[in-house]
Parts: sequence; C-alpha cells; structure tokens
Amino acid sequence: MIKKFGFLALGVLAVMSAQGCGTGSAKCPSKDTVKNAVKDLIPQDFTVESVSNVSNISGLCEVVVKVGAQPIVFYTDSNAQYVIAGNLISIKDKKNITRERQQEFMKVSNDLLKELEKHVNFTYGQGSKFIYYITDPDCPFCKKSEPIIEEWAKKNNVQVKVILFPLPIHPDAFGKSVALVCDKKGWNELVKGYDSKNQCEDGKKKVSENLQFLSQLGVNGTPTFIGMNGKMQSGVPTEEDLNKLIN
Repeated sequence: MIKKFGFLALGVLAVMSAQGCGTGSAKCPSKDTVKNAVKDLIPQDFTVESVSNVSNISGLCEVVVKVGAQPIVFYTDSNAQYVIAGNLISIKDKKNITRERQQEFMKVSNDLLKELEKHVNFTYGQGSKFIYYITDPDCPFCKKSEPIIEEWAKKNNVQVKVILFPLPIHPDAFGKSVALVCDKKGWNELVKGYDSKNQCEDGKKKVSENLQFLSQLGVNGTPTFIGMNGKMQSGVPTEEDLNKLIN
C-alpha cells in the first residue's frame, strides 16, 4: 500500500474538539488543496476523487484518493493541516464507514479493463459473463478461494480469466507462474500446485509484465478480483461478493 502513509496524526482530534459541537458542517478543502498537502506522503501518482464532510462529525472531512485503481480513504480538517489515516467505525451500527467507502470507489475504467485483457494467462469455465482472478500459486488465501470460485462459476456460467501475480513473500511463486505459462497449463494445474523446471523467456516476460501492470494499477495482494463491470474485490470471496462483479 502507501508506505509513507501508515500513520495516525492524532493532532487533528484536538482541532475537531476545539471547534465544538453543533456548529454545522465546516467547509472542506478543495481537491487541489488536499493534493498539495499530502503529495509528499504518497510517493506514487494519485488522483483526488472526492472531498466531503463526514456526516454527524463536525469539522471532519473525508478524502478519497486513487493510486491506479486502488482507493485510499483518509480524513482531514477544513484547512488540510492534519490527517487521520485509519478506519472510521460507527459504534451504533457497527459499520466500518471507511471500508464501505473504499468499496464504492474500487472500480476500474473500461480502458483499463481492455488493458487487463492483454495479461490473461488462461481461463476457467465458459459463459458470456466473466471476471478476472489475480492469483499467486503459493497464496494460501487463493487456495481457499479456488473451490468457491469453481462452484460459483459453474452455477452462474461465468468465465474466470486468470492473471498470475506472484508475490515477493512467496519465493517459489514466480518460477511456478512462469512454468504454468511456458508449459501452457491451466486451471487444474494451478489448483494442484503445478511446478516444472521450464523457465522460458516468454513466460518470464509475461509474468513480469503482469507484475508491472498490476502494481501500477494498485494491486498489492492476492486474491484480487476484477469484474466485467470494473468493480474490484480483495480477499477470500463469498458468493455475494462474486455476484457483485457481474451485475
């Protein structure tokens, strides 16, 4: 994620308290003001998607930025002098407001979907509907996801387009990904943990291109799913999560 942005600036809490309750919604800073204020905290290129008041919290503004397709939500004061990075949770209804807003903005454009198509290594299933499944051969959460994906894809006639994305925390994953490409293997071999000594240059090139493109897109973990509608989902999915990608 954003290495320089993993902090909590508690000074803003004092600012919010000083403004008092019942004073109405303070004016939030402009997108340009926010971008200039936090540009040194976010080393990658980013866009400011939204700046708005947080309901029922006087003086607190929500900011949504995007690094590639990855949304990041944080909070600031009316002058963009302080930042809170973390989850805002409603105690009353137990809702993670920050996560819900991230999900709303987790979507890629049609142009990026077309580019994503160039990185598909193999497919599973058939159907007019489809999703992209970004996976690492050695990712334990991907292994938990695979039977869920299989059952759901069969039941809903959905094609699963697999893109190999070996993470550096799994030292053997790159070689396994390359072998799958070089030996022209597919879903069944992925599920069974296929590995071979075949490390052809074309396979290395394709897997490296996946890593470069998806990293620029903001993907930093597996499993990650991108739907035909552009919506994104990370982590082990439920059927409901997968349904949102095709509807």
